[in-house]
Amino acid sequence: MKLEIKVLNSMRLTKLLIAASRWLSKYADVLNDLNVYPVPDGDTGTNMSMTLQAVENELIKLNHEPNMKELVEIVSEAILLGARGNSGTILSQIIQGFLSSIEDKEEITVDDVIKAFGMAKERAYQAVSEPVEGTMLTVIRRVAEEAAIYQGNKDDFILFLVHLKNVAKEAVEETPNLLPKLKEAGVVDAGGKGIFYVLEGFEKSVTDPEMLKDLERIVQSQAKRKERMEYTFQEPQDIKFRYCTEFIIEEGTFDLEGYKKEISSLGDSMVCAQTTHKTKTHIHTNNPGQVLEIAIKYGQLNNIKIENMAFQHKNLLVSEKEIKSDNRYIIKNENSGEMAYFAIVDNRKLGEYYLEAGATGILVGGQTQNPSVHDIEEGIKKIQSNKIILLPNNKNIISTAKIVAERSKKDILVLETKSMLEGYYLVKNKEEKLETIVEKVKNNYSIEITQAVRDTRIDDIEIKVGDYIALVNGKIKEKNKDLQELVETITQKYISDESLNIIISYGKEADKKVNKVFEKLENIDKKELFVEQENYHYYIYIEQRDLSLPEIAIVTDSTSDLTPELMGDLNIDIIPLKIKIGEDYYKDGIELTKRDFWKRVTSESIIPKTSQPSPAEFKEIYERLFKKGYKKIISIHISSKLSGTQQAARVAKGMVARGENITIVDSKAVAMSLGYQVLEAARLAREGMSEENILSRLEQLQDRIKLYFVVNDISYLEKGGRIGRASSVIGGFLKVKPILKLENGEISVQGKVFGESGALGYMERLIRAESKKTSMILYTAWGGTRKELLNADEIKNQQSGNNKIEYRGRFEIGATIGAHSGPVYGFAIIPKII
Repeated sequence: MKLEIKVLNSMRLTKLLIAASRWLSKYADVLNDLNVYPVPDGDTGTNMSMTLQAVENELIKLNHEPNMKELVEIVSEAILLGARGNSGTILSQIIQGFLSSIEDKEEITVDDVIKAFGMAKERAYQAVSEPVEGTMLTVIRRVAEEAAIYQGNKDDFILFLVHLKNVAKEAVEETPNLLPKLKEAGVVDAGGKGIFYVLEGFEKSVTDPEMLKDLERIVQSQAKRKERMEYTFQEPQDIKFRYCTEFIIEEGTFDLEGYKKEISSLGDSMVCAQTTHKTKTHIHTNNPGQVLEIAIKYGQLNNIKIENMAFQHKNLLVSEKEIKSDNRYIIKNENSGEMAYFAIVDNRKLGEYYLEAGATGILVGGQTQNPSVHDIEEGIKKIQSNKIILLPNNKNIISTAKIVAERSKKDILVLETKSMLEGYYLVKNKEEKLETIVEKVKNNYSIEITQAVRDTRIDDIEIKVGDYIALVNGKIKEKNKDLQELVETITQKYISDESLNIIISYGKEADKKVNKVFEKLENIDKKELFVEQENYHYYIYIEQRDLSLPEIAIVTDSTSDLTPELMGDLNIDIIPLKIKIGEDYYKDGIELTKRDFWKRVTSESIIPKTSQPSPAEFKEIYERLFKKGYKKIISIHISSKLSGTQQAARVAKGMVARGENITIVDSKAVAMSLGYQVLEAARLAREGMSEENILSRLEQLQDRIKLYFVVNDISYLEKGGRIGRASSVIGGFLKVKPILKLENGEISVQGKVFGESGALGYMERLIRAESKKTSMILYTAWGGTRKELLNADEIKNQQSGNNKIEYRGRFEIGATIGAHSGPVYGFAIIPKII
């Protein structure tokens, strides 16, 4: 008698999915062996089978026949949470797309399935940012296209499934013609072959006698399990809460913990499982009506079942205790700060290095053991910070990580790290601007050395089983029969004068003799990690100098009053002086903004004090700049006659190994006259001018820049010891305003005027007189209140008709100058002739 299946119901679809999982698992190693690269971590079969296994695990728990909508929800959630690797993620999207088309149907026809395969294809292509033909995408597309034009008997599902299986087989065989690297390696696409096995599993669920028996045993065991539960829990002496109450709330976005707290006192054996759309509740209670009254406040109720028995789903949720004991995770929330780093790593030893470098948490699940969406989400839950940088550290985990980011309520940024040491490099340098360090990664070399597990050909490289191969930034670039020779080639070819440092992770199979190659490296910083990773003899990470970086770094201090707006894209590092207000110290411009400083000075009548940076602070910044790849440093600072900052810099220079490449410059200036020298030095360094020429230019500027400013309240100068008390009293009594100038590194009195208009008039005359000699660059400056700001702008406005004056901008004077001057305004002029 011929077997025919005209429609699929939920139970038949359940059997299809279980059969596909079993069949795919059977051939997982076959798929793994199809890996194009001859590396020992081919995991396409593992990822796809474990993704589908997550569905099977949920389906075999069922002790009743679900309706189609319930089945779709169970499978969709299971396959999404279970998705592993790129192939598993795409498979999850294919299954979800398929199910989304049939969830409202209790019986599915061939025409329904044809539409479902169309949706499956659409979801698969949407899941990949840059679809590549010759992959599993091609196979599901061909299946969908051929299904759409199927001319066979649509009352016979078996014939239809056989046809689709044959289409998939042909599409798989065609993949090497679409993707050259497959043809070079002599294999078909592993992911595409996986789709074939899924479809073959569908067919086997209705044609293979052994599979049919296996599926029937699963159904029978589910029924028996239900009977055993009913029988066991009907014993009166065992029942404390008589009614097993189950139902679904058609809502999945409310506070689950708050809801559980409300119903927990009404019984025991409570299990609540929430998805984005629904919340399923199971509880043993003597008052099911009260439970339902609470639940209906959260949403409409469905699938209500109340039985006079006790029932417990032990496998629905993992308990808090079990989660904490999971040794795949290490979380150290003290490392979180504002932004936490969470990394996927090969093993716990590498994880410890990550945590030492500043990561907040790690999940063991790298090469050959790709974590699922659920695995990563469990780690995310353990991290206290709401802002997390997720480092997948493997190209096959990136898509899974992105699903986690999309699902999470936390702010998660997935950095697409493709190797274990690339992620480590980012964590180690997390104090730098994220955009800067991510950009620098593009210049570096991440190298993985392993042994070929199959014969293949990659580009022009012929590889035999047992050859040692080196993947450079994910691509096989070198091979050798001898491991030491390969490592020597790597160090000679990829380490140069532009290499800054090297990180080496020693694997379980690292060779002590070969390790000596790294010991001989000179003129490069080395960091050794004794990780003992599997499969890979060495991970090597070489940081290269950013070739867009000038050879000369420019350093100054916060008395330059430079802002990001004034510096633009120039490379300038600023070391802050310290401001003491009361008993508290603040870093100028970092812990105390200019606005906050002036607000306190003008409203609290305080007299702040200043303190120069320590030699240790200078040493740290100098060493950091050399590590970034700068070859020389010019450090330009406030006049030595006004501060001891330069002396601290000179002490630090003697403490740095490359101190001979540091030049300390006495600017003989402060505020915008110092700031302009720094801007000019940075501009010339970016243009590639030599150190000698830059220093010569600075000497010219120091002799010709003129700085003048007006102090509105000379009591600050008197209290700070910058002016005699007699002058202070007289100035305050007569409303005399001193016009101060910076000359030869010292501040002196240029003149004295009466009142505000007198001061502004005097300043205007100074500028006009200087501009008669030559064309000038003008900067204005202010610090204090709106009054000083308006006066600074008035100086600019006075020159509006003067064609010999080019106005460049307005500085806001900061705390280190303001602490001595009080509210102040003024200008700096620089002759254009030089």
